[in-house]
Amino acid sequence: MLNENYKGRNGIIFGVNNFYGREISNFLSQNYVNLGLIDLDAYKDAAIVNRRKNYENKMIYNTVISGNEISFQRAVEEVDDHLGGIDYLICSYYLEEARKKTDPENLSTETWDTWFEEWILNYFLIMKAAVPLMIKKKGGRIVFMNTTSGYTGEGEITGEGSIHENACSSGITGMMTSIARDIIPQGVSVNGIALGPDYRNDVERIIWATHLWLSGMGEYSCGQILKLY
Repeated sequence: MLNENYKGRNGIIFGVNNFYGREISNFLSQNYVNLGLIDLDAYKDAAIVNRRKNYENKMIYNTVISGNEISFQRAVEEVDDHLGGIDYLICSYYLEEARKKTDPENLSTETWDTWFEEWILNYFLIMKAAVPLMIKKKGGRIVFMNTTSGYTGEGEITGEGSIHENACSSGITGMMTSIARDIIPQGVSVNGIALGPDYRNDVERIIWATHLWLSGMGEYSCGQILKLY
């Protein structure tokens, strides 16, 4: 049963207005998880809250400024106060943007800076704000969303994705495993899900993989990433 052990839990979804964030917020809301929905100001969409008013769970929606540590800190603290703690953190990124091909002859340093900030740095900032609160609560579960291109370089093979996606995806893997070593001994599990290029048609497996990590079924797979090829 995918609905066991969820009622009354509290979770943050960072990047809630993208495809994966919407699917997971629906799944967790239907299973009575209280949610803090956080997104970058550039992707804000208040309608996401309105679509979930009928669920029997608490909900709060905040936006943050990309790369701004104070903005992330305030948003997470507000969620923590409103919900009464944080049990889950889902780090979700805009894979729709990541998969856009870029002309190899036009790879500016500004493009690299933007990708690093929006994906890697912002993942770090949401973690930096949320993890101390989870440790204080003596437990929690974190799931990083990533792409399989960080392992295969598939963007250059299949025509999907971009060199930016491949590089950032690999960087996320390194950051995730490094953070995992520090916080798993303190009671916070860390795992990842790497999505393939056809992830929009793979919702059932995505939900199952999320449940695997959040439910505790894969509790002994410390710092591992489930790759959905």
